[in-house]
Amino acid sequence: MTPSEEFVYELANKTFLPFWSFANPIGKKDKELCDVLVICDNVVIIISVKEIKVSEGKNIDVQYERWIKKAIHASCDQIHGAERYILSSDKILLNDRKTWVDLPERSHLKIYRIAVAFGSLETFPLPTGDFGNGFVHVFDEKSTFTIFDELDTITDFIEYLEAKEKFFVGRRIQASSECDFLAFYLQTNFDIGPKVDLLSLDNNLWEKYIKSKEYAKWQNEIKQSFFWDNMINHLFNYHIRNNQSEVKRANLELAIRMINLESRWNRIELGMILDNMRDSKVKARMLKPLHGKRHTYVFLKLTSKNWDIKEKELELRSCVARVENPDTEIIIGISIGEDLEGNSCFDILYLNIPELTNDFINHVNEVKKELGYFKNPVYSRSKDMRP
Repeated sequence: MTPSEEFVYELANKTFLPFWSFANPIGKKDKELCDVLVICDNVVIIISVKEIKVSEGKNIDVQYERWIKKAIHASCDQIHGAERYILSSDKILLNDRKTWVDLPERSHLKIYRIAVAFGSLETFPLPTGDFGNGFVHVFDEKSTFTIFDELDTITDFIEYLEAKEKFFVGRRIQASSECDFLAFYLQTNFDIGPKVDLLSLDNNLWEKYIKSKEYAKWQNEIKQSFFWDNMINHLFNYHIRNNQSEVKRANLELAIRMINLESRWNRIELGMILDNMRDSKVKARMLKPLHGKRHTYVFLKLTSKNWDIKEKELELRSCVARVENPDTEIIIGISIGEDLEGNSCFDILYLNIPELTNDFINHVNEVKKELGYFKNPVYSRSKDMRP
């Protein structure tokens, strides 16, 4: 990988985890498909990275056209070729040339295209839009870092790409940089009233935004969400990277993928609830499902009293939560506490029960009666949690 490709991959890896981001996958005729490929649920993001120096010369227009051709049009060609290959394939070979990753079903597949162009002059405007084969988002060095840093969950990142593509339909947008456009999105969510054909954004909109009280407030609010991030990293590094049985590893991956799909906004509330469990006298909590979601959460506090049965208790409490939430198919059970040596620890469980049978309901009722698990359930749900 070139330094610029490695830079982009590391940013993607940080945002999406190794579950979803792959460097230099293999395509047709055993050649590199693209620089970074992201696969998550029904979404595929194709990223092409070019680092092109501006040619020497006195005519700035000629320099610009040459740079655009080499840095952006060449990326668009690579992206289009990768897309054609993806649409004709069921899985992708990674660059180790032995690992295959399944692609989403084509009937539900959504593809996003990103061209990362390094090496331009600050005065060079970066074109974004449909170059003939679908919408392509064009980022430079600054905007690549800023967007991955600000939209640092895969859900927030995809929502931005989707909203931007829809907003561009039937409009001409004049913005000095992608960062300015990001600031406009974060401040307005593209809700600007009656549709206008031409929109011109102020210069240095990003610099103004990050100096605003609104941004300072947001930066203070998201601190609570980092607890959720730390839990994800702990679970991934401790459980996934350590040797596990195939069955347990598959279960853990499903659970960690699910919690990593939470948006930054949801992580604020989820992190706060989880963090409060450590100081609470409540043994366990369960959440009401978020709007439109097929999953909800059970949180269990680990103590010396339940340490030896912690996995079984988390499983049984999750079963109870499934019955208490009949419209929710998936329960994510998370336990939090300290191990016997005083180190912070987490554990996680993925429970998927599409249908409630009479036998299962009777079993859960016996659990509630004999063990008292959620006999008088305590629910956690913030009124301000955004769906």
